[in-house]
Amino acid sequence: MAHYVFDYRLLRLLVGVVALTLPVTVSIISADQLSSISASYYSEARDVFVGQLFVVAALLFAYRGHSEFQNWVSNLAALAAVGIALFPVPATNQVFSPAAAVHYGSAAVMFGILAWFCLVPFLHRTRRGGTKKRRRARIYRLCGWGILLSMGAIITAMTLLPAEIRERWEMIYWLESIALWLFGLAWMTAGKVIPYLSEPREALKLTLFLAYP
Repeated sequence: MAHYVFDYRLLRLLVGVVALTLPVTVSIISADQLSSISASYYSEARDVFVGQLFVVAALLFAYRGHSEFQNWVSNLAALAAVGIALFPVPATNQVFSPAAAVHYGSAAVMFGILAWFCLVPFLHRTRRGGTKKRRRARIYRLCGWGILLSMGAIITAMTLLPAEIRERWEMIYWLESIALWLFGLAWMTAGKVIPYLSEPREALKLTLFLAYP
């Protein structure tokens, strides 16, 4: 008889799915061109934007990792996701406000922690293993450094480029989307549900939305 559990791999998979779908979902629901994903707060996609961030926060809070430190870091990322949702960017081109400071700070903390997960604990657990662990290691490096580069590009664009240029090319939206897609890819990979990336003995198996070893 199978022993059903809601384990860490399933949490990783669910986090990854929500992160991957967030940019597409708010873009489809919003009737306006989005200058950033966060700008969907002022569109028809507001409830979806806030709701999906709270789902991410709940899943990150439930995630315990493989150490007490990873547990606390994941909880901090969950709080940061709530901060992004509850403190929106300004509705105008104004860059700084107290709410915006909390929003941008929360975003930096959350994405910084997610990049850390890719480059430290996820990568660490691929040090000894066969071909499929090496494949996961390459994905973790790509995603971790990609998230950091996307964050750097966002900061550079917001600092050096006029708002009209950023909005015309939707630069912030696409950079945020890339960071979220990389985040989602890394956590889905860590969920070990993709046969190409996981051995049968370690793969997550799903039955009626439950997982078993």
